Amino acid sequence: MTTILNHATSPAKVQMRDVESLIRERIESGKYEAGGRLPSERELCEELKVHRRVVRSAIQVLEREGLINRQPNCRATVRSLDTQDTPHPMQNLGSKLQLSRFVALMMWHGNPQEEGGTGQQRIFWGMNQTLGQAGYHTVFLDLVEMIGTENEHADREATHLQYALDQGFGGIVFYCYSYYSNRDLLRKVARKIPLVLIDRDLPGVEADYVGVTNHRGMYEATNYLIGLGHKRIAYITRSEPVNTVQDRLQGYLAALRETFDPGYYEMVLAVPSTEGGAWPAFDAILQAPPEKRPTALVCVNDYEAVFVAGRLTEAGIRVPEDISVIGCDNIITKLPNGVGLTTTAQPFEEIGAEAAKLFLRRAGERKSDIAQVECPTRLILRDSCRPYDGP
Repeated sequence: MTTILNHATSPAKVQMRDVESLIRERIESGKYEAGGRLPSERELCEELKVHRRVVRSAIQVLEREGLINRQPNCRATVRSLDTQDTPHPMQNLGSKLQLSRFVALMMWHGNPQEEGGTGQQRIFWGMNQTLGQAGYHTVFLDLVEMIGTENEHADREATHLQYALDQGFGGIVFYCYSYYSNRDLLRKVARKIPLVLIDRDLPGVEADYVGVTNHRGMYEATNYLIGLGHKRIAYITRSEPVNTVQDRLQGYLAALRETFDPGYYEMVLAVPSTEGGAWPAFDAILQAPPEKRPTALVCVNDYEAVFVAGRLTEAGIRVPEDISVIGCDNIITKLPNGVGLTTTAQPFEEIGAEAAKLFLRRAGERKSDIAQVECPTRLILRDSCRPYDGP
């Protein structure tokens, strides 16, 4: 039976799940025999009409699940049935190292678009330096291949959390993607070993937390634009209830309401929930006369800044000549047109170090009060903003 993948309408992450499911089905049915080689990545790309990175991502998932083996410069092979239950490589370290001296950092590995190391890598470096001085080791457990939906991440997060518990890890530093899921499991983890949440606080889970000054950072970014003479400043966000997203929105609103009359010009636009989705509200703004459309956009993160800058370019609107743009996080330094992106920087190494300190504190005194730490952000000025002296 031939499986048809709907590539015309499926985003990359859906394609990856389709390819992953198809290969798994062929392994389980015996079409790809145990011990035999998979078709090459190029052959799979040609057969399924997908990009090579989609096939590669699907194979990486199946490798982590133990269905296939991969060696450098060799085609992947299907694992023999008698080896598919082989314990995870970390399980064999018990005789060499005490796993209670390992602290897991659980989050996404990051986007290669990021420059100077991903934010996740920099958090790891900060953690590892601090924990190493105390005799602990940091282990990175990658949660997702691509950022997707709540339900897509819930099972993988639960598997990683339970794995760390079962293997006797000393603690977990956790960035949650499935915001509404696994609360009972997280409460169980927090009772048994030190749990530190980063970036996203989870109501109902009593755990230490490290974030940044999101409200103040966005307040300062918006005030910077006001100081340049901008009065029509729109805010680009995501429809997510997480504290990070909401704090940034409130920082934008606070800056406007402090300077202008209530309701003077507060425009909040949520990006489409699906990749490539229609965005009629934004398109309507772009079609407005220059004297009515925003003169500046403040974006919830750098990825959205890149996204809206692309939409502006498609509409023939220049950044920063026609509209100024500010991002947040300082993980992407340039927009697609080559203009340096003004943004609010997160101190990623400091986040990792503070998370490590909270772990050490909790490991030393399990009954200490819950602690929350906010690391300071700072505004990074580049070339994506210009003064405005019009109406």
